[in-house]
Amino acid sequence: MNKSQQQAVQYNSGHLLVLAGAGSGKTRVLTAKISLIIDTGLASPWQILAMTFTNKAAGEMRERVYQQLNDRSIRLRMGTFHSICAWILRREARNLGFPENFSIYDGDDQKTLIRRILKTVDVPMKVTPGAVRGYISNSKNDLVSVEEALSSSSTPYAESMAIVYQKYNSELEKCGAFDFDDLLTQVLLALRQNNDIGNYYKNMFTRILVDEFQDTNKVQNEILKELTGENTVVTVVGDDDQSIYGWRGARVENILQFPEEYPDVKTIRLETNYRSTGNILKAASALVKHNRSRHGKTLRPVLGSGERVQINQAVSPDDEAHYILSAARDLNSDGTPWKEIAVLFRTNAQSRPLESMCRRMRIPYEVVGTVRFFERTEIKDVVSYLRVIVNPTDAGSFRRVLNKPARGIGAKGQLSFFNWLEHNGTDVVTALEKGSSISGIMKRAQVVLETLGRNLRSCMDGVNAGDSASEIVDRVLDFTGLQDLYGTGEVADETRLENIRELRSYAAEYDARNPEGGLPGFLAEQSLLSSSDSYTGDDKLVLMTLHSAKGLEFDCVFVSGLEEGMLPYIKPQEYSPRDLEEERRLLYVGITRARKRLFLTWCSNRMRPGSFSTGPSRFITEVADDDGHDTHLPRRAAAKPLTPKQDTEAPARSASSYSRGNLVKHPRYGKGIVVSAKRRGTEWELKINFGFDAPKTLLTGYVPIPVLKMKAQMSDID
Repeated sequence: MNKSQQQAVQYNSGHLLVLAGAGSGKTRVLTAKISLIIDTGLASPWQILAMTFTNKAAGEMRERVYQQLNDRSIRLRMGTFHSICAWILRREARNLGFPENFSIYDGDDQKTLIRRILKTVDVPMKVTPGAVRGYISNSKNDLVSVEEALSSSSTPYAESMAIVYQKYNSELEKCGAFDFDDLLTQVLLALRQNNDIGNYYKNMFTRILVDEFQDTNKVQNEILKELTGENTVVTVVGDDDQSIYGWRGARVENILQFPEEYPDVKTIRLETNYRSTGNILKAASALVKHNRSRHGKTLRPVLGSGERVQINQAVSPDDEAHYILSAARDLNSDGTPWKEIAVLFRTNAQSRPLESMCRRMRIPYEVVGTVRFFERTEIKDVVSYLRVIVNPTDAGSFRRVLNKPARGIGAKGQLSFFNWLEHNGTDVVTALEKGSSISGIMKRAQVVLETLGRNLRSCMDGVNAGDSASEIVDRVLDFTGLQDLYGTGEVADETRLENIRELRSYAAEYDARNPEGGLPGFLAEQSLLSSSDSYTGDDKLVLMTLHSAKGLEFDCVFVSGLEEGMLPYIKPQEYSPRDLEEERRLLYVGITRARKRLFLTWCSNRMRPGSFSTGPSRFITEVADDDGHDTHLPRRAAAKPLTPKQDTEAPARSASSYSRGNLVKHPRYGKGIVVSAKRRGTEWELKINFGFDAPKTLLTGYVPIPVLKMKAQMSDID
């Protein structure tokens, strides 16, 4: 270990902030610190909580700690924020009035539920289930309750969205289910509102360690505070230059403000980079120094200068793909394995020309970024049955499979079943067992339902008796007839059967890793899988978004699509310095994935919805501040940053200052009333109520926001 790493491991006198630059060996520091704490008796394993953001990272950390401590590490509590919160909720379920084996709804489950609710609510404008899901997620992460959303609604649209939010939560409660946001918010509420629970967990852990702290959101940061007791020492590790998840609520302010929120914090910087060559680090540093909101650090390479960074212009996306893949094939011919070559891009849609060119050039490739396996129809069907076995109140999951395989229950029969279920206030399995009592369903179907109910009840008994996850999966596949459904011999059905067999194998693997986990543990692990966990590491060229590349590294990296409006992914009038800085950090993350070779590309004629691209990204100019690159651009090509459209309407007065109650006009959102105004250097940070959703926070300086009236009422924005 170098000197800074040793200091970070050995410092245990108080709270610690470790600013770990890319490739600086932070995982080694964290695992060594945990081992030292246990070896020196500063804390017992069960008094240590270690949290990170992906199952893969948690697994790697757990494996390294086990290698150092062997069985002494078994009682160490380690996992993702969501898995730790799921663990707390299951422990406290009875105290909080929740079912112990609650279901966890993923994005598709949420959209299905929202789609059903939208049919019952008159929303004054067209919205998608995805947009509503985003509204609900933002509300929960901002700790806005249903009651607060309803009371603060100032327009019919806002009121209808709040009503959907209310019905959504009510349906989750009926089904005994939580979404991913609930796992965090319900734990935070329990820690705050129940003194016994709050005090218990404050005293449980004397050492808390958090990895990737720059990616925490408001709720996660508040949970950390609630778990921190008087005798708790907190260590957070992260890199503010790699905070790239603001779009899903992450707050870079958490790591920037950590020294102010915890007393007597010591800050240690890990600046020795063991991953990338000097020229790659020069490019990364030249780029990120343009950000203002950062602690600042200087990465020092252990490796030599290495190859120069290549910057290349293409004519079109197909031309760009051909250049990238031809260069990748040359690298492979020179001995670089395909799996050590990655092509990164800003949006999923950019993979299309790359995939087409890979097939044309017969290059093996893998697209990474979604948990595709568990999104497949046949897998979701099996999982729905398993959820009902663990949580029989989960009517939402059972809706998917009531008539799958077909049981002779049409739309009217299904409606009759769920109406009876809701009217009688019972659970799914009990309702099935009483199938003959439900009118509106044919006699033959009633018998089938009762048989299904008995089979599900038998599986529930098996779960309670300690049967393994794979045993329950086998029973479900047998009595539901799902395997027979796909036994047609057709190629598509053979693939589905293969997927089902893979699910069974996965359950068996889980049983081997977690003998005591059973079906509830298996479902919890399956629900908490993240997109980066889907990266297989096979010898194939890797195609992935910049966000998916976080935490990975490759010998050679191509970053494509460096055009203004694509990377940075911004539009005129709709971005702030905060947005631009996150886009810059995103490219920084992409650059620092490379060990030996880095290629940056852009094309001059990329068609985007409604327009062509607007020239090379401003980031190319910023990267070019260093002298370790070769640029292949025409002389006239220069970055032309997008600038906000100017408003031609004259304001009522010069907007040199703002105050609460001002009526202002935004070029996109129209008129709004200032809720709060704060100075930020030469700019203003305004929270504005435009009357159609929650107030928006915007910065002046990029978009003209003139003051139309000093004091205004909501009626003035109509």
